[in-house]
Amino acid sequence: MLKPIKKSNKANIVLSNLDELTENTLAYFINSNLCQNAKLALSNKNIHIYIIDLDREYDSEIINKAELLQHYIIGIYINEEKLIKHKHLIQVKKPLNVSELKEAIDKAHQNIFKTNTNIVPKSPLKNTSQAILKHKDQVHRTLYNAIDDEHIEDDIHLRYKAQRYVGNNKDINPEKDDLDRIYVKAETYFYYHLIKAITKAKDKKSNALIKSSLGIINYNYENNYLNHNIEENKLKLLQTTPLINTVSIEVNKYIKALKDNSVNATSFVWDTCIRTSKGRLPEDTSLTKPVAMSVWPNFSQLKIFRHAIPIAAVWSRQRISLIETANLLKIPQRYVFSLYTAMNALGYAEVLKTHDDTSQYPAIKAQEKSSSKLFSRLLSHIFKRNK
Repeated sequence: MLKPIKKSNKANIVLSNLDELTENTLAYFINSNLCQNAKLALSNKNIHIYIIDLDREYDSEIINKAELLQHYIIGIYINEEKLIKHKHLIQVKKPLNVSELKEAIDKAHQNIFKTNTNIVPKSPLKNTSQAILKHKDQVHRTLYNAIDDEHIEDDIHLRYKAQRYVGNNKDINPEKDDLDRIYVKAETYFYYHLIKAITKAKDKKSNALIKSSLGIINYNYENNYLNHNIEENKLKLLQTTPLINTVSIEVNKYIKALKDNSVNATSFVWDTCIRTSKGRLPEDTSLTKPVAMSVWPNFSQLKIFRHAIPIAAVWSRQRISLIETANLLKIPQRYVFSLYTAMNALGYAEVLKTHDDTSQYPAIKAQEKSSSKLFSRLLSHIFKRNK
């Protein structure tokens, strides 16, 4: 594989004409430390590399003007009949392999900065609303807000508003401090019963009816949606405070959806978990045992807060504890705790019983040998339907 010429000079990449899932996954990959020579472009200036899908419709001018503008194009493809030749086009066949994708990016990077010594990519603008508004693509803008724009007013962010629910808990020392304030008894909160109802419904392939003292929520198994008739203030109360009365669950395929509010179940559970957590953890969660991550959350569809994506990136690459994660990233523990509560509730991550416990996560164990395998599995999954 080609080695980077100059680590400080990262090429600005634009993802074009890709389907949403592919675009999100490539964005996560480029934002990870597996991709050392490139970053996502925050504006339409100083672009060095385009990644396009040659099997889908695309703007041919991107290729036609590549040599003139000193761009390079990485074209992903499966249909060899549509392939074209151009000295600024690097082709990578689907299903994508991370090593081949990295090699293509490194090759483009080397060509750009070897033949164009005057081109120096500008650092992404930070801490200004203009930096956000200049980027046209909402998914990329959201990812960068979560990682880089640490001091922008929260209301500017479209999916960054979960920040206010992280709480203000101070860091604790597991060996000295009282741990009661960082734990919640899950069964005393609504999210626990919500997940229980959805799990039962999925097991029986039926709908579910969830009754609480503040209103009714229906779960529709077919489309993974929740319908409810609860007004906003009562809903927030249900999501954030301990239950006063019991919650009843009925699973039946004949339960009909309510005509009122409708929301994606995964997004609602995620949001509810973060609101409940407020920087705390489910009772008896170990602070010192390693976290095993099995699923990468679709952050573009979820309300996120600062540090969420870097935390998940760490868990995708190595086995470390919740406390170690906060120390490694040099961030307050409450961010790590909130993300873990949500990911654990959805089955995306779990604290292992011991440091050597890998029996339930064979794929993660294999990943320890090569951190790129997680992305390889993601990319292979995306394109297997095109075989």
